[in-house]
Amino acid sequence: MELENKNIEIKGKGIKVHFLSSIFIAFGVIIMIASFFVIKKIYDKYDEMGASYRSVEVEREAAVSFKTASDYLTEQTIKYAATGEKEYADNYFQEKNQLKNREGAIEVISNCNGLKLEGELLNDAMQQSEALVEYELHAMKLVAAANGTADSDIADEIASYKLTDDEVAMSSDEQRELAIELLYSKDYENLKDRINWDIENATVLIEEESGARYRENEDSLIITLNMASLLIFIMFILLVLIFIFNALLVVRPADKFLVALNNKEKLPEIGGYEFRKFARMYNNIYRSDKKNKALLKEQGEIDELTGTLKAGTLELVKHNLTQTGEALGIVLVDIDNFRSIKEANGYEVADKVVEKVAKQFTSTFKSSDYIVRLSQDEFELFLLRMGANDSSMLAERINKINDKLRDTNDGIPAVSVSVGVAFSENGYTDEVERKADMALNSVKENGRGACKIAD
Repeated sequence: MELENKNIEIKGKGIKVHFLSSIFIAFGVIIMIASFFVIKKIYDKYDEMGASYRSVEVEREAAVSFKTASDYLTEQTIKYAATGEKEYADNYFQEKNQLKNREGAIEVISNCNGLKLEGELLNDAMQQSEALVEYELHAMKLVAAANGTADSDIADEIASYKLTDDEVAMSSDEQRELAIELLYSKDYENLKDRINWDIENATVLIEEESGARYRENEDSLIITLNMASLLIFIMFILLVLIFIFNALLVVRPADKFLVALNNKEKLPEIGGYEFRKFARMYNNIYRSDKKNKALLKEQGEIDELTGTLKAGTLELVKHNLTQTGEALGIVLVDIDNFRSIKEANGYEVADKVVEKVAKQFTSTFKSSDYIVRLSQDEFELFLLRMGANDSSMLAERINKINDKLRDTNDGIPAVSVSVGVAFSENGYTDEVERKADMALNSVKENGRGACKIAD
């Protein structure tokens, strides 16, 4: 008799999960890249709007600064004319020759793109302001002459200003009166009005120009935000599709598979291509194993107490696994202190202990694996398609089995098993079994109730 272990070529159907995942990942990457550029554009537009707003404030302040400087020169001239105090003349020339707020305002406007007309208006205002300076120097020279101030005690520009012979011949009171008349003359007022008109119009134009720039940036920002919203919506749809396909092709099949595996049933052929192919391959092994187990049962090769294979099948199992040449884990199990348990509790309890141990191993490993009862308290497991990479997982399972065996809530005495494990990459060999036996002996010599995996 030879146990069947054939592989059937699978022509799977259904959507390939890895192909679909690649498509979703590609779309996701494209959307993320597009989102990155859109977000960057939003930040850029936001910065442009902020810069535009700050620019408006600077431009408006420049226009106001020009008017303030022009008014300040007039104010200091009038105070000097009224009091003759040198402080006001000094303030005048500090603004005119050092602070130069008028020139600074013109430079600010000139450096702004799109403000050509505004710059022309301020240049015109500057020309009118320089004309006012002529009146103001004239008035301050008359006051200095009326006060008898020496040229060395006044600013050079006042000292160098030349009065007419008639003005020099005037009395001090007449000179002061003429100075006041110059500062309140119709021509002086017209120049001031012209300056104010230029500045007011420049300010209006700045507001209009900045408003147009702001609206343009605002419209562009709204379009960009709409693009971002669209990308978010597309990403949402993509996530919904991923969720749906994941549920249909992965999660649902995986849940069904777990239920079937726990119940040791055939796997339903559902889900993606990979799951269907796996189910068919597993079911092929399942059918072969079921047929083998049925054949062994017919021939009385199944242990009635544990449902595992009898010791008489061991050579047949080894022969079959030698022929397959597949990766294999060989596990030798010894129930610790079994004789003491039997002597203390009787044969009936001892049988329950053996049954409990066998049940833990049959429920933990695949139905396609071979579990052989070698004697009353010894088992040998042949774990198919398991290699050294699975050593940590196998050790963890053995430790969990020992934890359950030590639990006495079921009325069965606490027990443990000593386990030796060795792996083969090319089917069963006596050498691998010898390594598993050496690992088992090492566990027995070092306290029992543990698992050792051979190097």
